[in-house]
Amino acid sequence: MTHKPIIGITVAHYTEEIKSFPREFYVEAVRRAGGQPILVPPVKLQEDAQEIIQLIDGLLLTGGGDVSPMLFGEAPRRGIRDCNPERDLSEIMLTRIALAENLPLLGICKGIQVLVLAAGGGIYQDLVSECPGSLEHSQKVPRDSAWHEVQLAESRLAFLLEEETIGVNSFHHQAVSRLPEGFIANAIAPDGIIEGIEKSSAGFCIGVQWHPEAMGQEKNSQRLFAEFVKSASLNS
Repeated sequence: MTHKPIIGITVAHYTEEIKSFPREFYVEAVRRAGGQPILVPPVKLQEDAQEIIQLIDGLLLTGGGDVSPMLFGEAPRRGIRDCNPERDLSEIMLTRIALAENLPLLGICKGIQVLVLAAGGGIYQDLVSECPGSLEHSQKVPRDSAWHEVQLAESRLAFLLEEETIGVNSFHHQAVSRLPEGFIANAIAPDGIIEGIEKSSAGFCIGVQWHPEAMGQEKNSQRLFAEFVKSASLNS
C-alpha cells in the first residue's frame, strides 16, 4: 500500500517554541500539498539523526531564533539575538545527512540559514549592523501580507513559479552572506540581500528567506510546497 510522503518538520526546544510562531502553519501547508507531517524535536546523536533521515521522505527546516555564531566559527556580533545551540546542532546535523542522502529539503527563514551553514556557506549575524543600507526586513503588516518584492534568477524556483518577480513576507534580521559550493542564489531583494538559494545538482533542495507557510492561500506558496512534497513522494 502506498502512503503519503512523510515530511519531517523541525521544531524548537520547548523554551523557544513557546515564544516563536506556532508550527501549525507548516503542518497545514504540508497537508494541503499532500504530505504527511511529523514533528522532529532536537536530536543529540549522529545515529539518531541518521535514523530520522531514513524514516522521512523530505526535511522541512523551519523558522525560529538566531543560529549560534560559535557553531560557525564566529564571535557574537552586535545585534545577535536569542540562540538555542541544542536546536542548531541538531538541525545542522540533520541537514548534512539529508544533503549527503539527496533527501528533498526545504529551508524557511532560519531554515535557509541552517542550510547555508550546514553546506559550508556563511550568514550575516545582523543585517542592521552589517548591512546598514539594507531594507527593513522585519515587516510591520500582518504575517500573511507581502512586504517587499524579490527578483527571481534563472533557476528551478523561477521555472516552478513561472514568475520573474514575486512579493514576499519578511521576518528576519539574519541572511545569507556567502553561498556554499554548488548552490546558486535564486531570489534577490531590492537591496541585494539573498532571499533564496537552491542546490542545482539536487533533486529538490531550496531555501527561502520568507515564510510561504504563512501565505498559504497565495499561489506561489502553494506551488512551492506542492513541488517539495511531490519530490518527496519519489522517496515514499
